Amino acid sequence: MYLDYTADQLALRDELRAYFERLMTPEIRHELRNGTSAPEATPTYRAVIRQLGRDGWLGIGWPRELGGQGRTMMEQAIFAEEAARYSVPTPLLTINSVGPAIAAHGTDEQRATLLPGIFAGEIHFAIGYSEPEAGTDLASLCTRAVKDGDSYVITGQKLWTGMMEAADYIWLAARTDPEAPKHRGISVFLVPRHADGISSTRLRTMGDHSVASVGFDEVRVPIDACIGGENKGWPLVTGQLNFERIALAPSAGLAAQLERAVRWAAREGLLDQPHTRMHLARMHAKIEFLRLLNAKAAAAVDAGRLAAADASAAKVFGSQLHVELTEVLMELAGRRGYLTRESPGAVLDGSLPKSYRSVHVMTFIGGANEIQRDLIAQLGLGMPRAKR
Repeated sequence: MYLDYTADQLALRDELRAYFERLMTPEIRHELRNGTSAPEATPTYRAVIRQLGRDGWLGIGWPRELGGQGRTMMEQAIFAEEAARYSVPTPLLTINSVGPAIAAHGTDEQRATLLPGIFAGEIHFAIGYSEPEAGTDLASLCTRAVKDGDSYVITGQKLWTGMMEAADYIWLAARTDPEAPKHRGISVFLVPRHADGISSTRLRTMGDHSVASVGFDEVRVPIDACIGGENKGWPLVTGQLNFERIALAPSAGLAAQLERAVRWAAREGLLDQPHTRMHLARMHAKIEFLRLLNAKAAAAVDAGRLAAADASAAKVFGSQLHVELTEVLMELAGRRGYLTRESPGAVLDGSLPKSYRSVHVMTFIGGANEIQRDLIAQLGLGMPRAKR
């Protein structure tokens, strides 16, 4: 199997590679890699995002009438792939999911207030979905939004919320009709991060992912903070998650990691060993297949026919491949794979220990892989719903 881009897509890829090479200076890479475990909270992260905005890249897929480049989803996928290759921090959920949802479903005032800031890299969103009792079964969420005059009053708790340290707004799912079937009584709100009544507690994780427990204690937001209409939030939630799933595992970041590993193995003389060549070749083949899956998903979006099962398949395969590649590299590195960056004899810049601790989270971000397999079986293969 060989997948290639068109001449225009190759030109875009080459343009992005040259741009990212200039953007990601050694100083910026050092600050993002060696600073706080929540790089999105650093001034460097914000500065890089604003530069992307000034140079027009945050609007790569946005309509031209909104100031964007009007590129296809395939071209947006190329952007995401190359950004991953060069470790460029990008607010992909904000620009590829939340922003387009606001453009499509927001009021004129919501669009005028938020879209220019998103496009400029000045406004960032956290996603407020999971709760202590509603993660895998998201439609069981309990956070309430009660209408009170010209406001909604929001009460509840969200868990594992990422990007809170950088967020200006929370894209929040809350229940507005507790009497309706659970999928039909949900609304989505645009909640200012620093609204009165919001508390956030950072949760320490094994991989140092920046996630938080977020409390909403009678948080009052105006009626027009609801997007898409009251009790009409579930399609916005599922649509956002489908885009999140195909954005979670770009193949280029894995390919760059594998390329570095091959160069290291060659220097160490490990390529003379058949099992090393077998492992690395298997990883190369799987990364190429992931590139095909992502390309098919992007083409389906452009054609207006992205199936939830296809988004789930890309997410499951890509996240499992991240885990598998990390485990393979740990095996090849042996005892030296446990050495961190500051340790003499560390391999691959000492990145493997943190990668190993961090990578498993990808199997449940955007929906646990076990549930994604159920969705693939039901929606893609027509199999009966699994018993709970």
